[in-house]
Parts: sequence; C-alpha cells; structure tokens
Amino acid sequence: MKCSGQDRLAKAPEAGKALGWPNITIGGRAVARTLIVFLRYPEPGRVKTRLAAGMGAAPAAAFYERLLRRTLGIVADFWENHRDVEIVLFFDPMEREAEVRWAFPGPWRFVAQPSGHLGERMRAACDLGSGQAERHSVVIGCDIGDLQSADLDDAFRALNHCDAVLGPARDGGFYLIGLARRCDAVFLPASWGGSEVCGRALATLQREGLTVALGKERNDIDRVEDLMRLPGRDYFDRRVAIIIPFLGSPSRLEKLLEFLEPQLWPADEIILVSGDGLPGTATCRISARTRMVRARRGRGLQLNCGVRESRSDLLWFLHEDSTPPPNFAYHVRKLVLSQHHSLGCFQLAFDGHSRALALIARWANIRTSILQLPYGDQGIFCERATYDQLNGFRRAYIMEDVDFVRSARRLGKLLIIPQPLRTSPARYVKCGILRASLVNHLLFGLYLAGIDDRKLYSWYYRC
Repeated sequence: MKCSGQDRLAKAPEAGKALGWPNITIGGRAVARTLIVFLRYPEPGRVKTRLAAGMGAAPAAAFYERLLRRTLGIVADFWENHRDVEIVLFFDPMEREAEVRWAFPGPWRFVAQPSGHLGERMRAACDLGSGQAERHSVVIGCDIGDLQSADLDDAFRALNHCDAVLGPARDGGFYLIGLARRCDAVFLPASWGGSEVCGRALATLQREGLTVALGKERNDIDRVEDLMRLPGRDYFDRRVAIIIPFLGSPSRLEKLLEFLEPQLWPADEIILVSGDGLPGTATCRISARTRMVRARRGRGLQLNCGVRESRSDLLWFLHEDSTPPPNFAYHVRKLVLSQHHSLGCFQLAFDGHSRALALIARWANIRTSILQLPYGDQGIFCERATYDQLNGFRRAYIMEDVDFVRSARRLGKLLIIPQPLRTSPARYVKCGILRASLVNHLLFGLYLAGIDDRKLYSWYYRC
C-alpha cells in the first residue's frame, strides 16, 4: 500500500512484541487493534436486494451467506497469525442475536449495530475497542468475493505509518476503511450508494489532513452481472457432504449435529450412515439438512454407502466422536483452490488435558506432516472425482482410511488444515493409553503385511 496526501509519514518501526491482548507496541506507543466485520443476518428479502432483483430473494440470500461464511473464514485465518487483534462481529438486526451467535461461532465477540445510516454505524464501529491505548480500527464488509487475508494484514500495517486506509471496490465504493486517527467527517454523508463513494471518502480524509493508504481493488457483489467478474466462482458453487458412519442410536449424535448444522453453507448436507446390519439404502430425514441411511456394518462399507447417497462434489468423512473447529466448511473448501492436492485433513487433538494424549496427538500430527499419512479421526476430505478415481474405500472393516490415503497420495499432495479436530479419547482411556497406542501401530504393521481386514477387525475389538 502507498500513502496518499500532501505530507508523507515516515514508516514507524515494525510492531513490537505483544504486551498483552489486544494491545501491542508500535514505535514505543501502546496500540489497541480492532477488526470489525459488518454483517446482516442472511434472511431472504433483507439482504442483497439488488442481487435479488435479478435472481430471486432466496438465491440472493444464499449467495450472500456463502460470501459471509468465506469472509469469516478469512478473518479467522487472519486472527490465527495476529492474535493481538480483537475481532468484532457487528451484526444486524439486533433481534437476530441468538441466531447469529449460533450460526457463526469463532474467535470474536458479537455487538449489535445501532440505528442510523451506514455512515453513522461505521463511525460507531470505529469507536469500538478496549483499553485506553491508541486504537487502530479496521472495518470491512462481508460481500467481497475475492477478499484475502493479506488485505487485512496490509491494512493494519498501513496504519503503522498512515492515518487511514481505504480498500476500493470495483464499483466505486469501498470494502474496507481503517483509521489510526478519529475522523468523523468521513462518516457524515447519509448516502452510501454510487460510484463516487470511495473517491468522496478519500477526498474527505485528505481534506481533514489525514494521510491515506489505498489497498487492492476488490469485487463486491451487488448485481447479477457482478457474479460474472467473480474469480473462483466454482469455489462458491461447491457443495460439501459430511458423511458420518456410526453404530447404535442416532440420538447419540445430537450434540454433534447441533454443532454442525448451523455452520453448514447453503446446499451442504450431512449423511449419517447407520451400520445396523440392515441391507438396502432406504433413507429417513433427520432434519432439513441431515439424512440417515442404513448399511451393513463396517466403516468402509458405511462410508461408501454415504457417498452413494450424497449429492455433493466435496466429501468429508467425519468420525462420530470427533468435533471439528468452527468455520470447518470454509476449511474443507480450500481443497478446491489447489490443483496440487488430492486430499485434505485437519490436525488431531484429544478432548481433555492429558499430557500423554497430547503427546500422541503431537506424534500423529508429525507423522501426518512428514509421511503424508493421516488417519480417519483427522477428518479426511476429498473431491468426489478423487473418490471415484480411487474406486472408493476398498477395505470394508478396518484400516480403510489408511488404505484410501495411501492410494490418494499417487494423485496429489495432502492439504493439512492447521486447525485441531478434537476427538474422544474413550478408547485410550478404556484400554490404557500405552496399550491402545501399541495396538494401533501393530495393526498398521499387519495391514502393511497384507493381513485380511476381517482378521484385523476381530483382533482390534478384542484388544
């Protein structure tokens, strides 16, 4: 970014060591940094009305939700590398707070927008933050189809040596504004539509004596024709199927489903595959987003059955005793952006605070990184085309995950999501941590030796 204005400020030293969240020191000054995300609950008829005029209220709201969820995923990625930054979801309307909190969890706090025109609400957003330190505030919208984490990084860096930053949108508006100095004048206009908005804001900031950095131009989505210019449109059109094999009553999965369902993107689905031994593929509807199908017992058999039932082109195989991180559907979709990866997974973590289990998880993550060999409890995902090319899971009962991953490595690299997928340590607790770990490694060796998976299955559940 380059500063514009009559007086250029010398660049301050890089941010010093964080003194305590959310304050850092910049050039000897204590600075509080806040990122505010403007969002509206994705209710048909209340969002993207100009887009709705060309495609209908429900499709427009669904596309807005995709944009919103992608933006929040990018914000969460940014926060992982900038934990000194406080994140605020500045939501509207106020009466939808319960739904917003339920559907969009993450490393942020929730604040309802006040009444008033957009400028007044942006001014209120820039006043958010904590502590008495100097404050750098960056405000973004959530309808930018090509926003990148680097845009946020660049904005906060620019505020180290400029008074303000603007991210221009292609239509003449702006998708990002950041201030290191208060400037109420930029928020005074009541009208915020049209192609002159960014130019007007830039002129106002400069007239008030502020130096301004300009970010990269990005595409906001307001009309149907904007979709034609959207890079990576395929990313937004992909659907994810979460396939969960299980045994016993589906009521055991209620807590997991309560976590997963609110965070699904539009058209995503959950398929529960019961291994109760009943033949056939008759399905029953658990909820609007979840179906259950029955298959013969055997994790490989159940997973293949779930794929046959799915209508999606991204397949995510999740164990019933595992809980993924927030924004999981955003992370799974990262596979679409790479031509070099055939498979993806998350890092492993266990529920609880056992040091021994933490060491096992650390070893599993090292093994995954070096050998490119995750296990199923790390939430393996792939595109349907990859699954079809591998003819699905070839082992019916056990080690189906290892066999599938080893085959997929011939087609491309492994994408490792640096977020923990937490799994239950129940088997380790029941069998003993050392014994369970030794059994797992023994079974892997026997699998490599070509032992039939029926025998391995029997031995595994006898141990």
